[in-house]
Amino acid sequence: MEERELVPNFSQQERLDQVLRMLEARDAVQVTELAELFSISEVTVRSDLANLANQGLVARVRGGVRAIRQGHAEVGFDLRLRLDVERKRAIARAAAAMVEEGDAVALDSSTTAYYLALELRAKRELVVVTNGLLVATALADAPGITVVVTGGMLRLSAMSLVGDLGTDVLRTTRINKGFLGARGISLERGLMDLSPDEVRIKQEMADACEQVYGIFDGSKWHRSALLAFVMPEDLAGIITDSSAPEAEVEAWREAGVQVRMVDPGPREPLPMRPRDLRRAVRNDEAVG
Repeated sequence: MEERELVPNFSQQERLDQVLRMLEARDAVQVTELAELFSISEVTVRSDLANLANQGLVARVRGGVRAIRQGHAEVGFDLRLRLDVERKRAIARAAAAMVEEGDAVALDSSTTAYYLALELRAKRELVVVTNGLLVATALADAPGITVVVTGGMLRLSAMSLVGDLGTDVLRTTRINKGFLGARGISLERGLMDLSPDEVRIKQEMADACEQVYGIFDGSKWHRSALLAFVMPEDLAGIITDSSAPEAEVEAWREAGVQVRMVDPGPREPLPMRPRDLRRAVRNDEAVG
């Protein structure tokens, strides 16, 4: 039998984060295995899982919980927003420091881009182009920032807009810097994602930018995905965290891509949550 490394003395929030991290790579987790992993009672595990289910982040199944997925095996935005928060916020702060007043900036619909949007709220005289509705919402009331949202079809799982309307806008726009998340990375294939629609809009966004930067935490360095959207030679740089594998980081640097690694800060309270656009969409559909 495979031995499991126990995770002792974790707080409830740390246990919840670990469950979400497990569900990013798996369809479901069981109460019994979590009790063994965390060295806690099954009663406590069930309480933890009920907490996640009440937040709408997981669905209860017999003996455990499963991830809420919508198409292409994607994990929903809300769940991904809770994963590796300190790492994503450190990456976002480093990326925001590269943005100058007067810049036009492109952000995709990734969760790291959402945290970057929160950091950009303090900037002035920016134009931000995005296909992410929650990214746009985070900047909607920021003084001095003009938000341009690409058009297209709504993808509910990512709260993003994709399709020809969005690509038409980007083909007539010139943007200084683009910051794009990724689900996987390869020195041969570049930055990769799962959804063909999402990949297409990322490609158009990258083509409209003078400089393109990848923004993703260290877990993405160990993954692949279906489709590539930016080749290594088209990247101005990568901003990641200190958990990225050193050998792979060095290989990218030897290939001529600047890679900046940042240290995550201490655990902080989660930032303000975006308006629940999913609920608004569902309510509108019900009324219609």
